[in-house]
Amino acid sequence: MIRTSVVLAFITVSAFSAHAVVDEPLPDKIEFNRDIRPIMSNTCFACHGPDVKNNPVDLRLDSFAAATGPIEDGKPERALVPGKPDDSEAIRRIIASDPDDLMPPPDFRFKLSSRDKAMFRKWVEQGAEYQEHWAYRPLGKPEVPILVDDDGFVRNPIDAFVLRRLRAEGLSPSPEADPPTLARRLSLDLVGLPPDEKGGTHEEQVERSLASPHYGERMAVPWLDVVRFADTVGYHGDQQQNIFPYRDYVIDAFNKNKPFDQFTIEQLAGDLLPNATVEQKVATGFNRLNMMTREGGAQPKEYLVKYDGDRVRAVSTTWMGSTMTCSECHDHKFDPFKARDFYRMAAFFADIRQWGVYADYGYTPEPELRGVNNDSPFPPEIEVESPYLVERIGKLEQRMEALATGLPGAGYDAWRSAMEHRLETRADGWSVAARAKVTAAKGSMLHPGENGSWVVEGKKTAGEKILFTFDAEPGQLATLRIEALPSADHGGRVFREGAGAFSIKVRATLGGGAGKKARALDFRFGEANLRQARYSQGTELLNVAGNWMSRPGRETEPHTAIYFLKEPVACADGETLTVEIESAEAGCLRVSTSPFGASKAGLARRDHVLSTAAGEAIFDQLVALQDEIRDCRGGKTFSMVTEARPEAREIRVLTRGDWQDTSGEVVAPGVPAFLPQISNPGNRRLNRLDLARWLVAPENPLTARVFVNRLWKLYFGTGISGVLDDLGSQGEWPVHPELLDWLAAEFRESGWDVKHMVRLIVTSSTYRQSSAVTPALLERDPKNRLLARQSPRRLEAEFIRDNALAISGLVDPSVGGPSGHPYQPSGYYVNLNFPERDYPVATDDRQYRRGVYTHRQRTFLHPMLANFDAPSREECTAERTVSNTPQQALTLLNDPTFVEAARVLAEKVADDGAADVPTTLDRFAKRVLGRPLRHEELASLTEFHARQLEYYHSTPEDAAKLLSVGLHAPGSPNLAAWVSVARVFLNLHETITRY
Repeated sequence: MIRTSVVLAFITVSAFSAHAVVDEPLPDKIEFNRDIRPIMSNTCFACHGPDVKNNPVDLRLDSFAAATGPIEDGKPERALVPGKPDDSEAIRRIIASDPDDLMPPPDFRFKLSSRDKAMFRKWVEQGAEYQEHWAYRPLGKPEVPILVDDDGFVRNPIDAFVLRRLRAEGLSPSPEADPPTLARRLSLDLVGLPPDEKGGTHEEQVERSLASPHYGERMAVPWLDVVRFADTVGYHGDQQQNIFPYRDYVIDAFNKNKPFDQFTIEQLAGDLLPNATVEQKVATGFNRLNMMTREGGAQPKEYLVKYDGDRVRAVSTTWMGSTMTCSECHDHKFDPFKARDFYRMAAFFADIRQWGVYADYGYTPEPELRGVNNDSPFPPEIEVESPYLVERIGKLEQRMEALATGLPGAGYDAWRSAMEHRLETRADGWSVAARAKVTAAKGSMLHPGENGSWVVEGKKTAGEKILFTFDAEPGQLATLRIEALPSADHGGRVFREGAGAFSIKVRATLGGGAGKKARALDFRFGEANLRQARYSQGTELLNVAGNWMSRPGRETEPHTAIYFLKEPVACADGETLTVEIESAEAGCLRVSTSPFGASKAGLARRDHVLSTAAGEAIFDQLVALQDEIRDCRGGKTFSMVTEARPEAREIRVLTRGDWQDTSGEVVAPGVPAFLPQISNPGNRRLNRLDLARWLVAPENPLTARVFVNRLWKLYFGTGISGVLDDLGSQGEWPVHPELLDWLAAEFRESGWDVKHMVRLIVTSSTYRQSSAVTPALLERDPKNRLLARQSPRRLEAEFIRDNALAISGLVDPSVGGPSGHPYQPSGYYVNLNFPERDYPVATDDRQYRRGVYTHRQRTFLHPMLANFDAPSREECTAERTVSNTPQQALTLLNDPTFVEAARVLAEKVADDGAADVPTTLDRFAKRVLGRPLRHEELASLTEFHARQLEYYHSTPEDAAKLLSVGLHAPGSPNLAAWVSVARVFLNLHETITRY
C-alpha cells in the first residue's frame, strides 16, 4: 500500500477517517484472517506481499514484523503502529485526499470501501494482531458445541456447529423438507438419478444409495473434473488417448470406499509401490492426463515444461486447494509460494517416462517412437481386463444364441449332425489343402514342406503371387486359414532371405465344375494371431483382410490368419478353389478351409447361421453382433500409465517461466518451504511416493480441508469456504470455520473414509432442511451461507441427461467401460484433420449410457455438455460455472437425446390418447417431478395437449418427423401430441433442479 520511496508528509486525518460511518456494524473483535486478510489480499499484497521481487519499496504488509518495522532505515515512520492508527502510515495513506498519496492508487483495479477503511482502523486500534492463514494452520479438531436443543435439530455434530452460528445471527433452521422432495434430493445427490420406488426411512435410503454401483459414477464426475480426465490429448490434432480404465478405477474406488489416502497414493505413485498391482498401475493414469502433442515443429523441451506445469497445477488444486500456477513465473503475490517451490514440486514428476513431442521427427529423433503416426497411441500403456467388456461379450453371445433359436430346427439338426461327423476326423474343423497345385507367378521355386505346407525358396521376390489350386470340399465354405510358418530353409523364420518382415494379401475364386463360372470370393474380415499393429485414433485395427503384416520381433513363431467370407458359399463336386497369396517375403505357407463361420468350430445355433447364412436377416444381425464381440477384444483394453525413468530429468527454476532460459538454479524435489517438510534424514532424492504420502500426512494442513470443502459443495451448492480451488489469501474465509476444521479432522481420524463423511452430511438435519425461502431470509442471507435452509441447485450437465434418460426408462445402467457416443451434430469434428475422424454415433443400447461415460473431445466438447457448463478438462477444474442461457432450453427441446427420451416417456405414461387427459398429465408430473400438478398447471397443459393433438392430426407428416428421432419405430399423431407434452416436462426448470 505504500507507493515508491515518497517523502513522507503529514496528512490531516479527517473526521470521517477517525470515526468512519458505515451502514453495517463492524464485528466487536476484528480477526485478521476473517476481516483484514481479504482486504489486504485485494488491495495491498500485489505490491507489498510475498512477491518481494516486485515490491517497489521493500515494504511487506503480509508480515507483522515487516509491517510494524521502520519503513526506511533510521526513520521513525511505521506502516502499522499497533494500538495507534493515527500514527500508522498505512492508515494515513488509505484515507489520503491527495491522489499522489492515496493507497491503493486511484488507478488500481480494487478500491477500499468506507467499511474496509473502518475495519482496518479498528483492527489497528485493537493491536493489529496478525494470524497465520487459516488454511495453513495445523489441523486440530474443535470441540463440538453443547446446546440446548428442545426442537431436536441436532442429529450429529454438523447440526451443533450450524445451529450455534444461526442463533448467534438471530436465525432459526428451516423445517425438514417433505419426504418426496427429500428422497429426490438424496438420490440425485448420491447417485445422480431419480429415486427408486423402494421407499424406507431416510437412513435406509442413504445406505441403499451408498451401496449402489451408481454412487461411484456420481462421485467420479467432480473428481474427473479436477484430474482433467478426457478421451483426447487436447493439443493440435487432439488425438484419441487410451485411458478409460482410469475412470473405471475412480468409480470403483468410490464404490468400494477406498480410503482417500490410499486413493491419493495410488494415483500419484502407484507404480512406485512394492509389487504394484495392475489396479495401482492403472491409477497412475492421473499423471498422464495432461495435454500432449505430436505436432511436427513443436519443441520437446518447451512441451516438457508445459507438462511439468500442468502436473503442479493439478496436484496443488486437487489436494492443496492452492493456485501455485502463479509461481511458475514469479513468487506468488498473495500466498507464501515461491517460484522455487513451483519447480521443486515439478521435480517430483521428472522421473516420468514421457516425450515432449510424441513422434520420431528428424529434428527431434525419438527411436522408441519410430513408426508412430497421428493415429498411434501415446505410450507407455499396459493391457488390462475390463469387467465391462467381459460382461458385454457375455451379453452379446446370449443375444446371438437367442436370435438363432427362432429358426426352424430341421435345418439346424441336419447341419449339426453333419458337423459332428466332420469333427470326429478334424477336431478343429479345418481341412488342409494337402493335394493343392502350388505355383508362383514370378517364378519363385517351391517345394512341399511338412503337413501340407509349401516352402518358397530363395530370396524375396517383388510382386510374387503364390497360387494354391485344389478341389473344393463339397458342402459349405465359410472361412479360409492362411498360415505363415517358420521354416528351416529360412533360418527358422517366417519370411525369406533379404526380408525383415512379410506382407500378405489374399484373394480367392471358386469355379469350374457343372458349368459354373468362376467367381471371386469376398472377405468381410480377417483376424490374425500375430500382426504388425496399425491404429486408428489410438485403437489397434484388427482386420487384416486388406493387408496382413508380420509381427516385429516374433519372426520365429507361426503366424495364422483366418479370413471370413462375406457370406458362406456352397461348393459342389468338381468345383475348384484358387487361393492367391500375394507376398514378396513369405517363406512357408499353408492353406486350409472350414465350413464354420466362427474363429473356432462350434455347434450352437448361432454357429449354424454364421456357417450357412440360414435366414438372411438373422445372418446379418449375427454378423453385426460378431463384429461387436470382436471389438470387445476378448475383454482386454489398453490404458496409459506412469513408468519411472532410470534417471530423472534435470529441473531448473525458469526465470519468468522461460523454457529457453537455462540460467536458473537446478532444484531437487521438495514441497513448499513454508509448509511442514518431508522427513528425509538420508538426504536422498525424494520421489512421487514421498509427495503422495506427504499430501495425506497428519502434519499436512491442507488435503483434508480441501476435500471436505469440495464434498460440502456437492450437498449444499457452495463450499464452506466458497472458492474451491483457492484456500489461500485470494479465497474466502470459511463461513463456518470450526465446522470445516471439525469435518477435516473427522475425515482424517476416520481413516480417510469418504462414505463416512457423506453419510454424516446427508443424515444431518442441516441437509434435510426445506429449500423454501422467506423474503426475510432471502434479504438476510441471499446465498444461504449461514445454512438456515437447503440450497436448490441446477443439476450438472451429465446428470441433466441422466435424469431425462432415467425418467423415460432409457438409461443404460451398466457401469464402467469405454466412453459412449450419444447423438451429436453431423460434421461437428470437421476442423479436426490430424487425423481426420468421424464421430461414431451409437446405434444400440450404448446410446443411453450415463453422462460420466460420454466421449470427451477436449477441443470439441459435446454440445450438450458445453451448453450446460461442463468443462473441457484441458485444465484442472475444481468448480464449474453455472450459466442460464437460451441454448440450454433449446438443447432440452431439440437435442435428439431429449426428444427420444420424451417419446419413450410418452409411450410409458400415456395410452395413445385413450386415457383420461388430466389423469395422464398428473402421471407425467408424478413421474418427472415427484409431485401432482397444481390446478393452473393442469389447465395450461390440458389446453396445450389439445392444441398439439389437433396440429399433429392435421399434419401427420410432422408427427412422423417428430417420432422418427432416435432409434424407435414410428407412432401415431396421438403419440406425437403426448411427446410434445413430455418435452415440456423435460424442459422445466424444476426438472433440472435439485431442491
